[in-house]
Amino acid sequence: HLELGDGTAPPQLLMFMRRGDSGLFVPLDRREEFANATFFGVYGSNLVEGDFEGELRKLLQGVLEVRKTAKHPLLHPDRPLALVTGGGPGAMEVGNRVAKQLGFLSCGMFVDFGSLSRKPGSNINEQKKNPYVEAYMSYRPEKLVERQSEFGLDFPIFLTGGVGTDFEYALEEVRRKVGTVPIHPMILFGTEEHFMNKIGRRFLENRQCGTIKGSEWLSNVPYVVKSGAEALEVYRRFFAGTLAIGGKAPANDRGFVLVDDAWLAASS
Repeated sequence: HLELGDGTAPPQLLMFMRRGDSGLFVPLDRREEFANATFFGVYGSNLVEGDFEGELRKLLQGVLEVRKTAKHPLLHPDRPLALVTGGGPGAMEVGNRVAKQLGFLSCGMFVDFGSLSRKPGSNINEQKKNPYVEAYMSYRPEKLVERQSEFGLDFPIFLTGGVGTDFEYALEEVRRKVGTVPIHPMILFGTEEHFMNKIGRRFLENRQCGTIKGSEWLSNVPYVVKSGAEALEVYRRFFAGTLAIGGKAPANDRGFVLVDDAWLAASS
């Protein structure tokens, strides 16, 4: 595949590489990274970037530091790192920009909403592929669900988002519930109030109705953080094998774990 770019950079050859049941077009000199990487991912709004770029940078820089001495199968000195977003503007662009600047393979799973956005009565924001994506795949709008199933993230990170991000969160949660992916922590950047409205109230209602009986442990998988340092501490403990997560760990009455001074003190 020949990527012509935007006219400011020379054309680039990319090779389609499979990953599980899907794949991406990858620069020829990044193929080995793609084949062996641990995949982080950033979900968030295409309308707003939020104020998370500095904290996301601190988190990913911290992951690089931890990798130097880590011995986990997904994080050790010989393990490449990649970061995936939807490839568009807003929070997605923030993720790809930080990833590229830090040397992660920066990937985008891009949906071409152009045809839908021009339909009368449409309420879809046409999205342009952001300039920080290095490896990518593009999808037609009718393949939105299939595209979402092909992110294949090891470690999802959520920034401020709308309906699309809510959908993405629900899919990541369901994957963990049914066991199609390992139970790794999900990082949620934001406030307790925001995620109580987004996630907590749904968890409490489901628990009250008895519709999540036996799966209450899902409430110990998402970690709400305000800073990159807090998020890094979650990862640090996960890679060290000391994070209380999964079916054998207690449920959390909020529907998520709030990483604050009390959690840091109790977990240290």
